[in-house]
Amino acid sequence: MTAHAGSQSEAGAESIVQQRISRVVEALASSDQEALIVTPSPDFAYLTGIQPPMMERLIALGITAEGVVRLIAPGFEAEDVAPAAAAGLEVISWSDGQDPAAMLLESLRLGSRPQIAVGASTPMRFPLEFMRHRNISWAAGDDILVPLRMRKSAEERALLKAAAAADDETYRLLLGTTELRGRSEQAVQQDLRKHLQETGHDLSRSFSIVAAGANAASPHHRPADTVLREGMGVLTDFGGPRNGYCSDMTRTWSLGPASTHLKEIHTVVLEANQAGLAAVRPGVTAESIDAVVRGVIEDAGYGEYFLHRTGHGIGLEVHEPPYLVAGDTTVLEEGMTFSIEPGIYLPDELGVRIEDIVVVTAEGGESLNKADRSLLEL
Repeated sequence: MTAHAGSQSEAGAESIVQQRISRVVEALASSDQEALIVTPSPDFAYLTGIQPPMMERLIALGITAEGVVRLIAPGFEAEDVAPAAAAGLEVISWSDGQDPAAMLLESLRLGSRPQIAVGASTPMRFPLEFMRHRNISWAAGDDILVPLRMRKSAEERALLKAAAAADDETYRLLLGTTELRGRSEQAVQQDLRKHLQETGHDLSRSFSIVAAGANAASPHHRPADTVLREGMGVLTDFGGPRNGYCSDMTRTWSLGPASTHLKEIHTVVLEANQAGLAAVRPGVTAESIDAVVRGVIEDAGYGEYFLHRTGHGIGLEVHEPPYLVAGDTTVLEEGMTFSIEPGIYLPDELGVRIEDIVVVTAEGGESLNKADRSLLEL
């Protein structure tokens, strides 16, 4: 297939895959790179609609600035790559004993000293195989792909919204149907994972944190045998892929009446979360949102206990650009989607984090998560 901005599929309308490839072609044409090569990864899924497992045998998509597009895969993987062929991609099959690196380079019609951008997840062994055939100057594929993947299409935003709603429902099921008192973090986590599966998440790639009492002071606490008891604050962070696009949400609640200090910290974190949402709009930078959120916590006297960035982009991956942190000067645009998740972590006492997924709209920012953010006393 040769992909240009106006190329058409057999159905007569350009597929989402073809639209994305066309944008890569345009980006390559305005760069110093002659081609982009990606292997199985979220980048590969973004450009092909499929994500086969990474193998020792080469599966790769090549796109050139001239609009030549080829997908190469072992012949016995034909079933896995069939959806990409149906989307209009030309697939080259190879068999053991052949040299797929040479075959792909020849099919892309690249010269002897090409400049090629390579996907960030590509194992080093594959570029080394390509270099046996060409004197290649490699560059980061992120320079081409990150700006495209950060701006979510209407279809992607709909999938992210549905994933966020499923995470909201997961939280409702956890609090409404799970026995909490007298059970370990691990036992509650197992119920949380069951609810993630019930709401349509891919359990094999989902995550969950249940951190009770002082354990919540560790942002990425691994649930253990700590038993949930009356008066404990509990931090729950959970999500993962659902129909390809990810959810991620954190809520902090109390088992029984909350302590005065927990209430105070939760109030500050909630104010920071809402200040961050209010600051979102097209044209501001990612780091400016971090500054607003961090400012609220610093003004309350807890700046040293906010241990991480304010947020991360989300889409095909739970963590992807942009990052809401000092130094990320990405200018926010409509369609960019990321977390806002301030936290305060007091060693040996408690931790509070409130996380929502936010999309940039023409008017500002919209939280995709609707679940109650208040300090529930269960």
